[in-house]
Amino acid sequence: MVLRRAAILSIITVALVSGGACGSGQDSPPSQPELPSLRSSSANTNNTVEQSALAAYRGMQQAYITAGRTTDPQYGELSRYAEGDALSVLTAGLEANKKQGLIIKGEVVLNPQVTELSPPSAPETAKIRDCLDTSGATRVKASPEGSPFVDAPGGRRVVIATAKRTGDVWKVISFVPMAVGTC
Repeated sequence: MVLRRAAILSIITVALVSGGACGSGQDSPPSQPELPSLRSSSANTNNTVEQSALAAYRGMQQAYITAGRTTDPQYGELSRYAEGDALSVLTAGLEANKKQGLIIKGEVVLNPQVTELSPPSAPETAKIRDCLDTSGATRVKASPEGSPFVDAPGGRRVVIATAKRTGDVWKVISFVPMAVGTC
């Protein structure tokens, strides 16, 4: 809802600014088709921003799962999609799994949505809310030797993330997974 309001506000602002430029000495007002093209341009910009932020989030999650299959804390794709606190948390999780001899098996299901873009006029930060389903994934011992490992059951959980644009690149800078059963 906040995103739609921001898009509408952007459209109204562009329309008002365009209308204010009418005093150029021409007797006729600008033709009507210009306003719909401005709307679609603004909406397309926000859609592109949303898709870029979501791609960073999805890429981060996939990179973590891929790295977790071999428990590689130095997996290069992690830094492609995450930085700062997010990258630190992912790396620490992989290092902890490696020390315990654990790998990730199975699949997770993502359902992320952008809930907020800021600033609305030229978004550089996106808030993302996901209902991450980990019921199809688990951590297991990497080798059959050693003691058995029983992982906590997975399930659906809310994840709140923040993605930030630096230049043309979007990366996740923070994320907070909530307890199983929160969505």
